[in-house]
Amino acid sequence: MGRAILLIVVFGMASGLASAVAARPTSYAGIIKAGHTAIQGEHARRAAAELLVLAGDARQLSVLAESTSSPMLQRGLTERVLGSLSGLDILLRLADQETGRPPVSYMLQVQRASRFLKTREWSALNDVLARLTERYPLVIPAFTLTAPLIESSRELHQQLCAACHDAPVTDVERPAYNLSEQARTGSAAEFFARMLVGVRGDRVTGIDNPLTDVQIVGLISFYMGK
Repeated sequence: MGRAILLIVVFGMASGLASAVAARPTSYAGIIKAGHTAIQGEHARRAAAELLVLAGDARQLSVLAESTSSPMLQRGLTERVLGSLSGLDILLRLADQETGRPPVSYMLQVQRASRFLKTREWSALNDVLARLTERYPLVIPAFTLTAPLIESSRELHQQLCAACHDAPVTDVERPAYNLSEQARTGSAAEFFARMLVGVRGDRVTGIDNPLTDVQIVGLISFYMGK
């Protein structure tokens, strides 16, 4: 049967810490069938995932900007961060409405982040995004991990991911990356968020997320074990 694990994991990026609370499988049996909607609303979940990806892109850009290397990748990341910021205010407002928070505007934070990006004030940019990410943690349901799930994840990788990610071309503005390396070396929360919001490529490679929560959790376990 393999390992049997069921956790509710809440990730926040501002402190770089993740906390996991073990749950009884019988208490959350419906989550396996119903998916994330039993835990976190769709708008709140989308906002949290988008913020994790946005913050991760900004951090990567700040590191690359310290050198003159990878100008195409820097340009691609800059465009992607600006694009994400453009829709952030409405996304956070919808999340607040869904969770019952008082309505507020996030345009000041968005404008500040855009200004810091353009002036290359990386520490200030990362701080703005870290504060927002802390306000919108991503709740991830983890499912029972069995040998059949891992095997189906291997097949899913071959069908959907292997062609671009097993031997990726990196000298482009928006490259694919080796998913096993990302899973083992990066934040688990950010990796889940990237798979959740979809592939952020160009007009040809960009796609929405076609995966269920169970498939994403299975793929992450597969990549970490490769």
